[in-house]
Amino acid sequence: MSKRTITAGSPEPLGIWPVGKGVNAAVFSAHATRIELCLFDPAGTRELERIALSERSGHVWHAHIEGIGPGARYGLRAYGPYEPQAGHRFNPYKLLVDPYAVALDRRFVLHPAMFGFRPGEWDLSFSDTDSAPVMPKAIVSPPEVAPLRPPDLRPWSDTVVYELNVRGFSKLNPAVPEARRGTLAGLAHEASIGHLTRLGITAVELMPVAAFIDERHLGPLGLTNAWGYNPVSLSVPEPKLAPGGWAEVKAAIDALHGAGIEVIVDIVLNHTGEGDERGPTLSFRGLDNASYYRLNPDAPSRYIDDAGCGNCLALDRDPVVRLAMDAMRTWRRRAGVDGFRFDLATALGRRPAGFDPAAPLLQAIGQDPELRSLRLIAEPWDIGPGGYQTGAFPAGWAEWNDRYRDGVRRFWRGDSSMTGELATRLAGSSDLLGTKSPGRSINFIAAHDGFTLADLVAHASKHNRANGEDNRDGTDANHSWNHGVEGISTDPAILAARRRDQINLLATLLLSRGTPMLAMGMETGHSQNGNNNAYAQDNPTGWLDWSNPDDGLVTATARLIGLRKQLALTRDDRFLTGAPRALDEPPDALWLRPDGAAMTEADWQRPDNDVVVLALTGDGSGREPERVLLALNRGTADHRLALPAIEPDRAWSLMLDTAAAPEGWGEDQPVTDGATLAPRSILVLAETPALAAGRRAPPAARPATIDRLATAVGIAPEWWDVGGTHHTVTQETKRAILTGMGLDISSRGAARDTLDHLTASHQRRRLPQAMHATEGEALALTMALDGMIDRPPDALVLRDENGGRLSIAIGGDAANRRTVSGWDGRMHDTLALTLPPLAAGRYQLTDEDHDCSAHVTVAPRRCWQPDTALHHVGIAAQLYALRSANDQGIGDLTTLALAAEMAGQSGAATLGINPLHALFPADRTRVSPYHPSDRRFIDPMYLDVTALDDLPSSPLADALLAAARPEFAALRARRMIDYPRLSALKTSILNARFEAFRTAFYGGKDGLRQDFLGFVEDGGVSLDRFATFRVIEAEHAGRPWQSWPDGLDQAGSRAVRDFAGRHQQALAREMFIQWLADRQLRQAAEAGRAAGLNLGLYRDLAVGCAADGAEAWSEGTGYCHGVSVGAPPDPFSADGQIWNLPPANPLTMARGGYATFRTLLAANMRHAGLMRIDHVMGLTRLFWVPDGAKGSDGAYVAYPRDALLAELRLESRRHRTLIVGEDLGTVPDGFREALDASGVLSYKVLWFERDGDRLRPPGRYPAASVACVSTHDLPTLAGWWTGSDITEQVLLGLITDEEAARRRRASDKAAILADCRAAGILDTPQSLDAPLSIETAAALHRFIAASPSAIAFVQADDLAGETEAVNLPGTDTERPNWQRRLDTGIETLAQGPLAAALLAASATGRSRTIPLPTPPETAKERHEPPATVPVPDEPRRADAGAGGHQPDAGAGPAVAR
Repeated sequence: MSKRTITAGSPEPLGIWPVGKGVNAAVFSAHATRIELCLFDPAGTRELERIALSERSGHVWHAHIEGIGPGARYGLRAYGPYEPQAGHRFNPYKLLVDPYAVALDRRFVLHPAMFGFRPGEWDLSFSDTDSAPVMPKAIVSPPEVAPLRPPDLRPWSDTVVYELNVRGFSKLNPAVPEARRGTLAGLAHEASIGHLTRLGITAVELMPVAAFIDERHLGPLGLTNAWGYNPVSLSVPEPKLAPGGWAEVKAAIDALHGAGIEVIVDIVLNHTGEGDERGPTLSFRGLDNASYYRLNPDAPSRYIDDAGCGNCLALDRDPVVRLAMDAMRTWRRRAGVDGFRFDLATALGRRPAGFDPAAPLLQAIGQDPELRSLRLIAEPWDIGPGGYQTGAFPAGWAEWNDRYRDGVRRFWRGDSSMTGELATRLAGSSDLLGTKSPGRSINFIAAHDGFTLADLVAHASKHNRANGEDNRDGTDANHSWNHGVEGISTDPAILAARRRDQINLLATLLLSRGTPMLAMGMETGHSQNGNNNAYAQDNPTGWLDWSNPDDGLVTATARLIGLRKQLALTRDDRFLTGAPRALDEPPDALWLRPDGAAMTEADWQRPDNDVVVLALTGDGSGREPERVLLALNRGTADHRLALPAIEPDRAWSLMLDTAAAPEGWGEDQPVTDGATLAPRSILVLAETPALAAGRRAPPAARPATIDRLATAVGIAPEWWDVGGTHHTVTQETKRAILTGMGLDISSRGAARDTLDHLTASHQRRRLPQAMHATEGEALALTMALDGMIDRPPDALVLRDENGGRLSIAIGGDAANRRTVSGWDGRMHDTLALTLPPLAAGRYQLTDEDHDCSAHVTVAPRRCWQPDTALHHVGIAAQLYALRSANDQGIGDLTTLALAAEMAGQSGAATLGINPLHALFPADRTRVSPYHPSDRRFIDPMYLDVTALDDLPSSPLADALLAAARPEFAALRARRMIDYPRLSALKTSILNARFEAFRTAFYGGKDGLRQDFLGFVEDGGVSLDRFATFRVIEAEHAGRPWQSWPDGLDQAGSRAVRDFAGRHQQALAREMFIQWLADRQLRQAAEAGRAAGLNLGLYRDLAVGCAADGAEAWSEGTGYCHGVSVGAPPDPFSADGQIWNLPPANPLTMARGGYATFRTLLAANMRHAGLMRIDHVMGLTRLFWVPDGAKGSDGAYVAYPRDALLAELRLESRRHRTLIVGEDLGTVPDGFREALDASGVLSYKVLWFERDGDRLRPPGRYPAASVACVSTHDLPTLAGWWTGSDITEQVLLGLITDEEAARRRRASDKAAILADCRAAGILDTPQSLDAPLSIETAAALHRFIAASPSAIAFVQADDLAGETEAVNLPGTDTERPNWQRRLDTGIETLAQGPLAAALLAASATGRSRTIPLPTPPETAKERHEPPATVPVPDEPRRADAGAGGHQPDAGAGPAVAR
């Protein structure tokens, strides 16, 4: 043989695997002195070569050896000390199987040469007999396949497990070809699978199928191991069970999966087939005995034997943990198993001090992404100290429940005082698994250990002599009975009684809470002739007899499994408690006597109580049946059952009577007058809808469920109006609001599911969707945990906006752990953590162990403010109402630039304007700026289409503009704006300019092109969706988007994407128009700054958008439908107000870290130095009114105040924008303080600031505010003084008592004049009946300007002396709201005597604060209406929005503003 090329190779992966032109060999041994790889001929009989693994990395010996490929036979030899007294048993004469082998060339057959000591001598002797001739050889195999996706497992509540022995299941089945019998191929045969599917089995639990060896005492007895609980090679299929190796295993599992059956493999990790110190040396013992096994520290030559099988693997040591993990991964990857049953699983968690549920192997499984999602089932005991650990395994694990087995057996055997124990087991065994769920209890009556079901009722004691141990083996605690005859009987009565008991036991198992497990043969009447430990009966005793199955029992089993699936109440994965599942439900279980009375303590204590009756009630979900009655009678007398009362449209149906033939089980049999419970039988009755014509509607959600949902989503249960009247929110309103939020409350079950989902997605989410903190302060985090054993990760990962990554170590102080009740009434654990302070910005916090992230916003303490003190004058204007010499009939963005220059030159620091939000181009009669289509974009009406000289043009565009100029002149001369005509003219010109721009785009100016592309990129999804909406809207003639066809009503739908793809040019046109508007707005802002407008433009953000507009369509579930924002009743609107604005959905706001909200803020802070938030109370609550209801039928809905304020502060800083909150109306208690703390300026209007009947002196206005005499929703100052607003309202029928209104006005005028004289700012007496004088107007503005407020505003309408209000709340088509223009052009607006006086007065007032009288503070809460407020007596126009409205009523204790 030519010399091989041997190189260092790699210590990873462990095992012998093909790599390149050879194999990489890596073997763990901490104590060996040499490791050799031994090669054999293809027959595995002749050793060809030994190759030393000369490299060592840590405790791994390794080398790469060329010339060896897949299929090669090999073994290992290990050199080192043979010192059993020190725990070492190295013997190079013993060929060893690679622990990581995945294939063997033969079975293990025990032979004397396999022992490391000389046969017949004690184990300290040394055997030099080579074991290679009798040892299986490992086969070099291709490397492991890639990980599989997690299996799609059924819920535990839908799972029925069938434990089987692969060999015994098909060995005697004549329907299976003989060559396949007793193998996995036999299990995969259609006859085998057909039997399982007929029963309704959903999962098989295969007894061990890894390569094993017979125990050394069996050979002399002529016996062999039938069960496989003596493994040697954990990653090799047993050749006897899978002659075809992994291919056969995979094919069998695929076949079972194809039938909808999961596969769970019984894996033995607690010990190996090498046994105790007298056992053979096959693998682990020879490779590193002291590392792989737990040795007696006082006598290292002996093994700790907590498994009772001779040894215990040291599963708390890293190499052994890795071996176990890799073995499980091998079975998952190569075969696709769905889970593992862990034999004697307590051994998996043993440390030197005892069992630890957080032991290394258990933790490793819990964090492994491949294994943690599988079915994990513990046999939760071993025979070591403290070995019984039922209920102590990690949260996701299921556990065999032997207490269930014993309790059910003892009840049916007739043991005294067993009713309480049986009730506990029927209810899910919460005493054992209370931290989990019933589904994690694997309930069984019989298993491979112990009697079969047939033997359980036919033998009072075990009969195990065939095992060769003189009947000493096997348990004596069988809790069995024989009906008077031990074993076989031919008496028909005895056989019938035994069969009835088997059915009763099966029915009990399948009707209990928990996951039922059937043992192989329970359904066929299989008997082992009383042998309760048939581990060595690899013969007909242990094989399933298919020649004479009990077909009736098979039918009964299938019917019972079907009934379990039919009756969801019996298998619900919740513990029965005897209490309501939630506050709005009846008790989930009632324990009754046969007469229908509730069980008393005395009843439970009666030792001869033979009957248990359980009434189960559903969760209100509407699943039928809603109630189930389960009655068990173990006695010899029958009982008449009194049935619980039911509703008239309901009826009791008999579903099961084990005293009757099984053919009729599961079929509705009406019962009207009680039922008879026969001796030794079980009855099941279900409450179902009575048979009637038509389909019964599902039961409506319970009011209590609606109340709890309302609490969860922030619907206040009550509110008070300004008159002090208390209002309770009705069920109808709550249901309408919940539906509007997109929550399904259509039935009792739907409402419960919704409540469960809300609780899970908000309160029990591992990390919250979004978190907020203040810069420089620690971040408080509340983490939800999954059960008591769940622990937080060692660290969380924080990523910043620039891609930076930081690992933050956290602690899990138990003192910060709390058990809290969720909205759904269920308890869950939380852990309060504190994370270090962070710089202002946005982050993502991730728990990578649970694949859960939270958006984190860290905000500055306050909104942005300039470094200099704020004490300025500002001018407020309605842009559309302004005139300029060259406008096109509406105040446009060029007019804005002129106005900004005028304001700056006049000494103003800011120019306030109305919202510029996009309106409805298809319906230009909808002109309210406070009822827009989309608040994120600018209405094209404001574009100056004559100011596009730097853009490409075309002959068509020039011609259209030239043709329009005369019309523009005519429109400019009008008092009222002609929105439809203006829109048509401007649209045609803009479309032509877009075509010119598009044509010249690729050859045009680089700067323009790049500017446009940058604008589109910055606009992102919002701009794309807005443009798409505008194009669809145009195609559908302005129809509401809710009526658009073919999926176009959903912004993210495939239909919309396809539409956008077909209309790219039209979308680009809409983006082009927005780009133009943004450019002109920027230019206006720059012009103002250049002219001394130090604070810049002051933009206005409306409180909401129209339901049929682009914003509501674009954001989908971000807005609620079927409800509107409004206001409660007040003195001016007895029925309250409805603003026809869909409220933002508080349930979806946190998505993307409040991305929608901050996008809205950013859009309205563009090119602005200040931003006013209309109805700023919307940051903490809004009044919602269901469609079709009156305003008085509404309710307050809470919003995440602190989160929204944090987002506002951060955006304010980033855009260097001052924030003003329009807080007119009733301000919720504590909200004003929150605004102050965030640096949000208050909004003070002279007429609304009152102390009782008198105006509040401006000297008492806070410094953190802006102040003004009037607003766009109020009369102009001149109009108020002359009472022209009263005249108009009388003409419109809005005021019925004109005389009273004029008296109140005269009183107000006298009061304000008196206040001005008292302040020393008005000397000359003024007539109350004369028109407003310049002196009076100036005094009032000086009065306001003398306040401490940061900015005192003058209205452009008042500079012009306008008497007609631009808007009259409560009107719509009755008057031309939002259409009146000023008569004075912007070029001369500040030059008139009145304007000059008002500006001078404001500047004078700003120069110093005039001492003003300060009346005493009034009470915080005021319920009586003000004596007089200069606003109309009726609600605002229906579509006017909330801009500058009169005060609204509030909920609960509040501060009336």
